[in-house]
Amino acid sequence: MLIGFSATNFRSIHARQSLSFISSSDDSHRETHCLATGFRAVPALNRTAVMFGPNASGKTNFFLALRSMRDFVLNSTVLTEEQYRDAYSPFGFDSAEDTPTEFEIDLLLDGDRYKYAISYSARRITYERLTVYSGRKPQRWFERRFDAASQTEQWAPFSANVEGHREMWRKATRPRALFVTTAAQLDGEQFLPLLRWFQTRLEFVLSSADYFDASALSKRMRDANFKSSILRVLHTIKIPIDDIRMIERKNGADGDKTDRDGQARADAVEVSYANPSAAPIWVNLAHEAAGVRRLLFLLGPLLDTIQNSKLAVVDNFDAALHPLVSRFLLQLNSLKSSAPSEAQLLLSSHNTSLMDLDILRRDEIWLMDTDDERASRLSSMSKHHLRRREVIAKHYLRGRYGGVPLIDVVE
Repeated sequence: MLIGFSATNFRSIHARQSLSFISSSDDSHRETHCLATGFRAVPALNRTAVMFGPNASGKTNFFLALRSMRDFVLNSTVLTEEQYRDAYSPFGFDSAEDTPTEFEIDLLLDGDRYKYAISYSARRITYERLTVYSGRKPQRWFERRFDAASQTEQWAPFSANVEGHREMWRKATRPRALFVTTAAQLDGEQFLPLLRWFQTRLEFVLSSADYFDASALSKRMRDANFKSSILRVLHTIKIPIDDIRMIERKNGADGDKTDRDGQARADAVEVSYANPSAAPIWVNLAHEAAGVRRLLFLLGPLLDTIQNSKLAVVDNFDAALHPLVSRFLLQLNSLKSSAPSEAQLLLSSHNTSLMDLDILRRDEIWLMDTDDERASRLSSMSKHHLRRREVIAKHYLRGRYGGVPLIDVVE
């Protein structure tokens, strides 16, 4: 489970910006919206965080920072020099050349807490540290730092808790590669839980390509139970789609019609409607309304996240969706039937009807804004002293909490 994530010097983010899933002492919705951890220092985590803010304030960039960290952790050992250089995207206004980008993630994995930090410039990894809390005491498993003055890489002594060929892994770690990636590929099994979380427990839906990925939907639809779950949700919100099927991709120039699993690739999606007097009517999803298309493709990663205890990061979560449908989807992860799941949702939205203490806790609402230097600035609604029945949406639109666009009046 994600405890928190921070990013520094990345795109519109200049100073360190942090988001936390740690539940506050607020008792509202605790049974349905909070996950007990069994970890004394972090007794409960929120299931959801929803980020609001003006266009171009940095919400997407914060999500991209998390995805960039994932890509580094999984691929740092195979990046070409050009790919590595392209991954460096620092703050664009008044930032010193080659100032490192920094990411830090805080995770709870199988009862242990992992705090992992990296920083990198356009030339190399400049810092990397992993601290693991197994019980009460922190264990600094390793730490490396590049000293610019001496142009040398300095390593702190490894923790005695790190087993295996530590020196071999250290010597094999190249300047533009992460130690955790290198060690995991050289039989460092203790680092695998961290890599596996990034690889299998993190779901991104950020761009149009992510939203309308027919191949990803096709792969999920091979599970009949999963397909039934999607249809059940559609029926709950009174969308009368009775079935869904994938149309196989036509042969390309190479004749390849299959994905890496040897399954047929999806070229298009069709949905059917009951026809009492004849056979069901099949309609290409491309001919459906934008909201129906977006809903169908969004349900795949959302339900997958809930059923498999993942973290889903969804940008523009409810674009083209009716506000009541958005509220329903947001509450799916807090239903009592989902209680065994450790799923978490990190979303962005412009739908102020979701700023409602009947469906969200105060510490689940986050605001992204920009300062005078055009740098992104993230804050939690929990810092405001809200009344229990305060109408947050109304006061937000009036600018009480910040995080709203400043619009000049045109006369």
